Amino acid sequence: MNTIDKELEKNGIKIIRPLTENETTAIATYVANSLCSSFPTLKLNCGIIHTNIFKIPMYMADMPNNMADASYYYKSSSIYFRNGMDINQAKKLALHECIHHFQEIKDSKGKLHRLGLCTYVGSKAYGNAINEAAVQLMTAFASNEKRDNVTYYGVTFPSDSPTYYPVLCNLIKQLGYLLGFSTLFDSTFYSNDIFFNEMKKIYGESSAYNIQENFEEIMDLEEKVISISSRIQFEDLKPGKFKSLSNKMAKYKNKIQKIFFTTQNNIFEPFFDKQFQKIGSISQIENFRRFLYSYSTLIGSSTSYLYFNDYYISKISKLDELYEKMTKNSLAIVKESAISKFISMIKGLFTSKAKVVNVQPVQNNYSELDRMD
Repeated sequence: MNTIDKELEKNGIKIIRPLTENETTAIATYVANSLCSSFPTLKLNCGIIHTNIFKIPMYMADMPNNMADASYYYKSSSIYFRNGMDINQAKKLALHECIHHFQEIKDSKGKLHRLGLCTYVGSKAYGNAINEAAVQLMTAFASNEKRDNVTYYGVTFPSDSPTYYPVLCNLIKQLGYLLGFSTLFDSTFYSNDIFFNEMKKIYGESSAYNIQENFEEIMDLEEKVISISSRIQFEDLKPGKFKSLSNKMAKYKNKIQKIFFTTQNNIFEPFFDKQFQKIGSISQIENFRRFLYSYSTLIGSSTSYLYFNDYYISKISKLDELYEKMTKNSLAIVKESAISKFISMIKGLFTSKAKVVNVQPVQNNYSELDRMD
């Protein structure tokens, strides 16, 4: 047994068989076409992508219950699928793992140095969770995953990936919408610092790293929840142990909810505060209002979470004040604008404890046109 096989076995992965040529071709064709058609800004060559994917060793394998149904192992540059999986399901899961393959940057000794938004320093990985979220968001978009409203850990939110990394995908989509999806996907696929530099520019270096660490903590807590859930489901537990594990799981879930809302607040508030300071015309007031209004369809919420609602109403009120200030000294008769009418309507609908009115959701149109500037 070679070193790779020993490491796989240590992680509970036992190879059953390699994929057939037809199965590998089907996966390579699906993934190449999906990536090239979905991300034109990456300027991918479909033929080269197809050939590269076809050369990746792929296997069906027995895998632990608490492990994902597909896994990319960088030391052998191979993909492992749970044994018995339908090839159509394998094609969609392969999207995520193939993106990992293209992300890899190794040193001359074959040691992993970079994987998308994740950097490896010695044995320590920095940015693993935010990278997984970005890869899964790309996967959901490329596979035309149906966007759905879901509830996890007491948080209700729209998710492009309701099954895989739904919480983290929601947060990374918020960041992508504010900072630019093409920048996010470029850094994710080509393993560069452009997106994180943009984060540091908007949030400051310390806050950018805090957001990254919050992603990491959420992933770590979710893995603990999954592990406990697996034990409860598959082990014959005594009542005392069952209660102890259930209480621990509830504690982890509450912590995830708290970190989610803290992270969400830290994502939108500094961004919109900075954008507000740049407003210098009535048209920019309308652009700001529209962008904030559209962003509200992306966020997570709960019955007790009012932070965004209060912030939203506060900003709408300030937009009103800014509009009046800009038009106050005008000698011409100013016709009531769309923004003025909108602000008047909002004031009549909301109180500081109200929920944001439903708006047309942001669709899966990852274009720089979605940005304010």
